[in-house]
This record gives sequence, structure tokens and C-alpha cells, in this order.
Amino acid sequence: MKGSKELIRDTLLKLDGISDNDEWVDLVDRYELDCSPDHLRKLAYGFRMYRDIMGEDSNETEELVKLKKERQKVSDLRVEANKQIRNLARIENVIDLIKDEINNLSNNKPFISNFKLKQSSSGKDGILCLGDIHDFLVIDNSVNKYNHEICIRRLNDITDKTIEYGLINDIDKLHIIGLGDYISGTIHNSLKIINQEEIAHQIVNTSEVLAQCIAKLAEHFYCTVTITIGNHEAIEMSKDDRRNKNNYTKLIKEFLKLRLDKQPNVIFLENTFNDNEVALLKVKNLKVAACHGDKINRNKVKEQLEMVTNTELDMILYGHIHNHQRYTLYNTEVFVNGSLCGSDEYAMGKKLCSPPSQTMIIVDENGVLCDYVIKVK
Repeated sequence: MKGSKELIRDTLLKLDGISDNDEWVDLVDRYELDCSPDHLRKLAYGFRMYRDIMGEDSNETEELVKLKKERQKVSDLRVEANKQIRNLARIENVIDLIKDEINNLSNNKPFISNFKLKQSSSGKDGILCLGDIHDFLVIDNSVNKYNHEICIRRLNDITDKTIEYGLINDIDKLHIIGLGDYISGTIHNSLKIINQEEIAHQIVNTSEVLAQCIAKLAEHFYCTVTITIGNHEAIEMSKDDRRNKNNYTKLIKEFLKLRLDKQPNVIFLENTFNDNEVALLKVKNLKVAACHGDKINRNKVKEQLEMVTNTELDMILYGHIHNHQRYTLYNTEVFVNGSLCGSDEYAMGKKLCSPPSQTMIIVDENGVLCDYVIKVK
């Protein structure tokens, strides 16, 4: 056991209320224990009983208590800082490593742009929501089958339908908004079992598939791309440890930017808040906010995102619940995007079956003209 004496000291400080900076899960992580936080808490009562029986002096002076608190604060800051640096360095190093590979891929398999700018404006733009793709997740139940090959086919169908609806409506511009959960990830142990590939393979292959879809859309439309994070791209498995900046979406976005760098009519917008958690963009005269949806409340989402963006919103886009919805909060239109993967084992267990779909919205200066729920098989 790493640092046994220090572990006993810190658990007793926590149990006696002397240190309120630590949670039990922090102690488990710090000392690399192979037990749950609740089990450590129970052990602490045993440590205290032994101390009391052996006559350890627990009547410490106020000055000593203050000293221990200050030492604990410094230790907490050091542990958290080192953890954040390790995670951030991990992502930055990977980005440096993949740059050459992506450039080689771009040279060997370049995207050829034949886009011709429209001569006149229709006054209409399109919005394509892409989210809850969960690439490399494997689903096989009575109503749905899904894997990487089916994901590619469904994304191609979404792309073709988007082109069709965009041309029918004669849109001036297509705003592609990523709503997170592009990969299956590794945030649950169960996902490690049912995923087709490891996380690095997921990131590279999913990014390439998305890049091909965006390049195909860019053959017909001037495109802006907005990317927000999802919870399935989180590096840490524990919800308590997750930070927005420690998210594999940063790698996916960097891959897409490098891969599509030579596409003159594809613009990546840097328009996010809270480390890519919430995006804000203007589509025609409409102020639009987008996020994954795992940290918002359905009926409070308007006030929550207006507080984050400091903007009165005309439209809100989110996903996460794998079920298409459209509703209004006061004067704000809210669109909930469906999922590309469709009903998985969790949804089947809850009897929440919903067909795989993505959402496309057509707008003009005055608001929403129409929306399409693009369903795929």
C-alpha cells in the first residue's frame, strides 16, 4: 500500500472533520487503492478505534490543526494540478503525433473541391445536427443492429438526404453542428466489452468518416462547422473526475480541421464556452446555442444556456436522450436531436425505443421555415 502512515493520517483527518478538502474518492486515487471510497471510509473507523485504544493523543492544539489544514490544501492543489497537467499533456502530445499522419493521409487521399459559389442569395440557410453517433458501439437486438459498417452507411444516407433537402430549399449556407458522443468511448466498463475497437482506433476512424461526410457536403454548400463535446468522449470514467478540457473531442476536432484544411468553403468556428461544452452562433438573424445535453434540464435549458452565453436565444439544439423532440420555451425554439445508433440495450430495457435519425432545419431571417427528421435504417 502506497504511503500507509500518510494514508492513515489523512483518513483520520477526514473522519475527524479536521480536513474538509478531501473526498473519500480523492484519497483512493491519491494512494492508488484497490477499493471503493465507501470501503475506505469504513476502514477509517477502524483506524480511529485503534488510535483511541492505543491512547494516541487526539487533543491537538488549534495551531497544529491549522497547520494540518494548510498542508492538506497544498497537497490537494498539487495532486489536482499534476492530474490536470498529465491529462492535458496527453492530449497535446497525441495531437502532435497525429499531425504528420493526417497530412500524409490528406496528400494520399485528398478531398477535391468542385464547389461553385452561388450567384444569388435565397435568404435561407440550413442547419444539420450531427450527434449521438456512438461509432464502434455494437448493438444487436430485436429492433436494431449497429456497428462501424452500419454507422458509415447511415452517415452516408444522412449526408445524401441533407444534400437533397439543401438543394430543394436552395440554401445559401449549411451550418454543421456537432452535438457530441461521436464515438462510443470508454466511460463504462461495459462499453470496453461491447466496443469493436480501442479508443485510439475509434478516434481516428470516426474522424475520417466525419471528414468524408463534411467534404461531400462541401461539394454543394458553403459550410461552417461547430464542434461541442459529449460525455462519451470523456477521458475519465468517474463522473466526479470529468473535466471539459479532458475530452477526446479535442482530438476529433483537430483531426477534422487538419483533414479539411484545403477545403476553401469549410470554416471551423471557434465559438464555444466552457471548453467546448456550449456553442453559440448566428444563423441569419437567429441566435443559436448548442450543447450535448447531459448537463441541462429540459424545462430550464433556456435560462441555463442564456446564463452561460449571456445572450437571449432564438433557438437551442441538444441531444443525449436519443429521442427526437421539438418544443418551445417562451419564444425560443428547442430541437432535440435523435441518435444515429438507435435503440441500444439500455433503451430496450427502459422500453424507450426510437428509430435512428438526425435533424436538419431550414431557416430564414424570420425563423424556422421547416425541419426534417432524417430517419435511416
